[in-house]
Amino acid sequence: MGYRRKNRRNKKGPDTNKWILPLGFVLVLLWLIGSSIQGKSPTEFLSQVYYWVVGTESPSKSRTELKSMIDIRDLKIDSLSSELVELKNKSPYRTAIVNTTANSLNLRSEPNLASDVVIKIPDSSAVKILYFDEEILVLEGQTGKWCKIKYADKEGWVWGNYLEMVD
Repeated sequence: MGYRRKNRRNKKGPDTNKWILPLGFVLVLLWLIGSSIQGKSPTEFLSQVYYWVVGTESPSKSRTELKSMIDIRDLKIDSLSSELVELKNKSPYRTAIVNTTANSLNLRSEPNLASDVVIKIPDSSAVKILYFDEEILVLEGQTGKWCKIKYADKEGWVWGNYLEMVD
């Protein structure tokens, strides 16, 4: 018993235990106020403070940054969806009229004069243009391109100079 009394009497310095609870309360209060001011959750705020103290950049995005990214992507999706609806309502092909001095135009299986004739298209007929070939050629003294078209449920190639665009 005597040992305990002696130990209490010789104790030096202030009693630090009485400051721990108020200090902890103040720190928690500052933590909550700081997160509220930053508009972040307390854990996000604590993470931000940690990376600020350490001096590195946070590897993860905050909730507000992620929400902003999602909102921007949602706007893009809505915009693309409305454009897709517009495109679905439009015909994907341009229309042209056959304009030749002959009575008909040969629809060929390949983009060359040696390929088979699939069907003869009457002059002044409407056709759907599927594709213009990129290569510019000279055919019978005229510069032009082969054009893949659709006529009477058949697809094939015609010399593009014999087509007059309608739309």
